Amino acid sequence: MTMITALLAAAIFAAAQDPVPAPVQEGGGDPGGRPRRIELGGVGGWQFQDPERQAEIRIRSMKEQLGLTDEQVTKVTDIFKQSREAEQKVEADRTAKVRETLTDDQKKKYDEMIQNQSRAQGPLGGLDRMMTNWSDRLKKELSLDDATFEKVKAHIDEFRKKIQERGEKLRAEGGPLNWPEETQKFQEGSKELGEKIKGHLTPEQKEKYDKMIEQLQAGGRFGGGDRRGPPTPEERATRAVEQLKISDSAEQATVKAALLKVFEAQHAMMETERDLRGKITELQKDSSLSDEDLNKKLNELRTARLEKDKAVKAAQASLREIVSPRQELELINQGALR
Repeated sequence: MTMITALLAAAIFAAAQDPVPAPVQEGGGDPGGRPRRIELGGVGGWQFQDPERQAEIRIRSMKEQLGLTDEQVTKVTDIFKQSREAEQKVEADRTAKVRETLTDDQKKKYDEMIQNQSRAQGPLGGLDRMMTNWSDRLKKELSLDDATFEKVKAHIDEFRKKIQERGEKLRAEGGPLNWPEETQKFQEGSKELGEKIKGHLTPEQKEKYDKMIEQLQAGGRFGGGDRRGPPTPEERATRAVEQLKISDSAEQATVKAALLKVFEAQHAMMETERDLRGKITELQKDSSLSDEDLNKKLNELRTARLEKDKAVKAAQASLREIVSPRQELELINQGALR
C-alpha cells in the first residue's frame, strides 16, 4: 500500500463531496490576473492557461473557423481585452465592497480564503483541499496531545506547501498535466511524510494511523466506513442556508430557491464536463479525422460547455442580488459563489 494512493483517492472523493466548479470565461480572469482552468484547449485535453493565453487560443480558433481577416482579428482581440479588463474591474470592485464590511481580522481571513480558493482550482487543487484539515483529523482520531499535534502539523504543513508550490509552477507553465509523473513525485514525498508522522506516534497510534490510511485507500471517510455519493443540489442548498443562519422564513425560502438553481447548474456543468472528457478521449483515438472535422467537433464541445457555464453564471448573478456582503462571503466559502 502506498500513502499517495490513499491520499489521491481521498482527494478525489473529497472533491466530489463538495464540488467547486471553475467556470471558463471568454477572455476573463480573476482580480490580479489569477489564471483559470481551461477545458478543451486542444486535442491534448485538459490544460491550465492564463486568461490572455485562453483568449489567444479562442481567437485563433475563430480565425480558422470564420476566416477572419487580419483587421477583424485585431478588432476581436481588442474586444476580448476590453471584456477581460471590465470583468477584472467588476471582480475587484466586488471584493473591495465585501472587504469594507469586514473587520481587520475578517479581511485577513477573507484574503486567505480567496487565495486558497485559487489554489484549489489549480492542477493539484484536489490534493491540497483534502489536506486542509488533515492534521485536525489526525489529532481527533489518534487522540494526539498538543505537543505531538504541533509536530505532526508541522510535517503536514511542510508537505502541503510543496504541493502548493508544485501546483503554482504547473499552472504558470501551462500545458497538459502529466499525472503519472506527478503521482510519482508525490508518492516519494508522501512516503517520507508518513514516516515522519509515525515517528511521533505511540504503537497504538501507529496502528490506528495505518487503519486510517487503509480507509482512505478504499475511498471511505476518516473514522468510519460509511460511504455515500456526493450530496445532491437539494442537500447542498439546505446545508448552505443553515450556515447563513437566516431567521426570517420567507427570506430563507427565497435564498434557498436561488441556491438550489446555482447548485443544479453546477451539477449540470459537472455532468457535461464528464461527458466531454469521454468525447475528447474518443476524438484522440480517431486518427481518421481531418483537421477540419476535428476543429468542428471541438467547437461543438466548446459550445456545449459554454452554454452550461452561462447557466451557472446567470444563477450566481441572481443569487448575488438577494444576499448581503456577509452572506456572500459565506457562500463563497460554500462554493456557491466566486
